[in-house]
Amino acid sequence: MMRRPCLVLGAALALLLGPSAARLPAAASEVREKIALIAQGINKVIQSEMQTEVGIGEFSGPVSPLTNAGPGIQKALTEELEKIKVRINEKAFVSIKGEYLVIEEETKKTDELTIRLIVTLRKKSGKKIDEITADIGYRGNEDLVKLLAMNVDLSKHTKADREGQNQKLKKDLETPPLYLPPTGGTQIKVSETSPYAVEVLTRYPGEGLKAQPAENNKGQAFVEIKKGEEYVLRLHNTSKHEAAVSVTIDGVDAFEFYEPAVGRPTTFLVAPGKTRDVSGWLRDNTKLNAFLVGSFADSAAAKRLKGSARIGTITVCFHPCWEGTKPPPEYDGSRSSSPNATGLGREIGQKTKVVRRTIGPLVTSISIRYNKK
Repeated sequence: MMRRPCLVLGAALALLLGPSAARLPAAASEVREKIALIAQGINKVIQSEMQTEVGIGEFSGPVSPLTNAGPGIQKALTEELEKIKVRINEKAFVSIKGEYLVIEEETKKTDELTIRLIVTLRKKSGKKIDEITADIGYRGNEDLVKLLAMNVDLSKHTKADREGQNQKLKKDLETPPLYLPPTGGTQIKVSETSPYAVEVLTRYPGEGLKAQPAENNKGQAFVEIKKGEEYVLRLHNTSKHEAAVSVTIDGVDAFEFYEPAVGRPTTFLVAPGKTRDVSGWLRDNTKLNAFLVGSFADSAAAKRLKGSARIGTITVCFHPCWEGTKPPPEYDGSRSSSPNATGLGREIGQKTKVVRRTIGPLVTSISIRYNKK
């Protein structure tokens, strides 16, 4: 079984990791590895043009499904370029724009889900200099889910290998699993019997929260969030195991602006039979920025993000997790949807000790769309 040990922060907002806590580095995702390679390629191209800086434009997604992971790709590429000393300047002589597409080629298996990242470099005059591409396949299954804002039900495929899980992802992309309750209900699930659900609650600053119903648009859940409203994600876990849950907004992780970056959390812990609210972008151990339609956390890095898409996307991924390395019987022999990695799960409660958790396979992903403009 491919297990991901996870440090779970059992702390109040005013507390974080204790001085004796281990800080385990997270393994790079496939999309991050490919973006790093693209950054190296960009550096070679601009050096051939006798340049040391580049302007970064938007990254657009496929026509179908409606998705908006461009800001997340843009942020990752910016960071990888800065690592290799490439300056980011909107007025640079060379600029780049990108896109990410679901591809099917005769040379590829028809049952494989693959995304191609395409980066085009141009001079100020508009003349094309070069094009760099990279493919993301079954090694990055969870990346695919987040890039395409997919609904996924892998509950019966936890013991399949990554290739088998990838094939199930492709089926779920074609026919998204989605269950919405009868009139008046607000919990969004992938099936009526799934133990995991998400609710979207909205409010204008200073007002009370109101749970919003979702509409089914060809297997995609749409929720109305008005401009100027804040929203809160209520995560439900009615399973008998704890759940480690990641939250991604327009391709940007909910912990992306957390400082310090060393030891940055990656998942929220939801106790069995419980709910918890995720209210915004966590900035450090004392504060957060509320989720606001069309807005990222107020930071220098966030201000660089560009996105003109009218659709906003929220993707919530649920993994069972447990203490120790021995899995529960139903997950014995299961496999992670991605290579082994380590993360930190933040539990906001009364406890202050750090406990170890093993994160199991991706079981459910629930994506929600809303109009940003």
